[in-house]
Amino acid sequence: MSLWFFLLLNAVLLLRPEELYPELAGVRLYLLVMAANLLAAGPRLIAALQPSRLAERPITLCVLGVWAASVLSQVARGRVDAAMEFGAEYGKAVVYFLLLVGVLDTPSRIRTFLAAVVALVVASAGVGLLQFHGVIDVPAIIPLERIERGEDGEVTVLQQLQSTGIYNDPNDLCLILVTGTIAALAVAVTSRGLLARLFWLMPIGLFGYAVVLTRSRGGLLGLVVAVAVWAWGRFGWKRALPLVLVLAPAMVFLAGGRQSNISLGREDTAHTRVSLWSDGLVSMMRNPVTGIGAGEYADEVGQVAHNSFVHAYVELGLVGGSLYLAAFVAAGVALYRVRPTDPLLAALRPFVLAILVGYAGGTFSLSRNYVVPTYLVLGLADAYLRTAVPFPPPAAGLSWRMVVRLLVVGGVGFLALRLLTQLLMAAAG
Repeated sequence: MSLWFFLLLNAVLLLRPEELYPELAGVRLYLLVMAANLLAAGPRLIAALQPSRLAERPITLCVLGVWAASVLSQVARGRVDAAMEFGAEYGKAVVYFLLLVGVLDTPSRIRTFLAAVVALVVASAGVGLLQFHGVIDVPAIIPLERIERGEDGEVTVLQQLQSTGIYNDPNDLCLILVTGTIAALAVAVTSRGLLARLFWLMPIGLFGYAVVLTRSRGGLLGLVVAVAVWAWGRFGWKRALPLVLVLAPAMVFLAGGRQSNISLGREDTAHTRVSLWSDGLVSMMRNPVTGIGAGEYADEVGQVAHNSFVHAYVELGLVGGSLYLAAFVAAGVALYRVRPTDPLLAALRPFVLAILVGYAGGTFSLSRNYVVPTYLVLGLADAYLRTAVPFPPPAAGLSWRMVVRLLVVGGVGFLALRLLTQLLMAAAG
């Protein structure tokens, strides 16, 4: 029962029925379904939060640490009310993460969840495409119009596909399309029979078409990274390299238009984003330990960072930024190293790794630190590892050695981001 309640929660969160049917606005579906989930999975959450269990799970520790750092970043500025308000709002995503890792506790449940993700992405993309092509008329999901000015001064208005709720933004929609693409491959590969495999491969064409219509560069970057990581995890780097060298340029070429045209010229959004990184990192130096405050980047710099890792360091300081980066690093390293004995888990491993790294690659040009899709991806990785290694060795648990590693990862990550930003700013002139 807990699994079905959780899948229903995902449908409510990701599709937002209230936007399609305004008459449901007063029902407060999210609160009702969340309450049902907490009742059904409450014991699992309590067990997962026991100190002895937490000490064995570095990804969960990092996520909880980022949550605490978001509150600390505002308290350090004397804004207790803002800290409580932001912590409560961000806490919804953290609770979702804890539900996910608590509910997906068997290989079959993980595969069922991946299948549900595919179905939900089909629904989300389908609604957006129907609106894009004028088949339906839902004001909440009309395509975003972007004005592009060419080198010759010609002005072009581009329409970018978007959908409901969380995905009422082309970049967010593109990121979940990437996740859906890899999930569809995973379910197809682990299905029995040719017809079943073909059925689960069918949505990939829809997803690819929708990716192009989002015109999202960050999403396309995530797709290229995800495919490369999947090929590496599935075939090994020697066999994957030729495949990636062919597929990556082909995907960029087929996308065409804005997605394949990246420049650091002053008229391009890439230049603006690098400037935002630089301005944010300068602002962070006023309080490098706890940052400028969660949710303050846009007020401080003018826009969000458009880079989740820069965003984390600037808003949450070295403490929160290191924890945020470490959550992805710990998950990626563990997924690379784990060798599960269960055949289904072994088959799913390269796909889960590709989803994680592809999402991280996509958010390198997008700020998505506090939203549910980020914790869907981290939670999927953590749930997989908990299932593959239910009793981790003591060396994998909380220790001074782990703390030192966290400090090293956080410090190296921050220095690398600063160096990259400086190099890109110098290249932009």
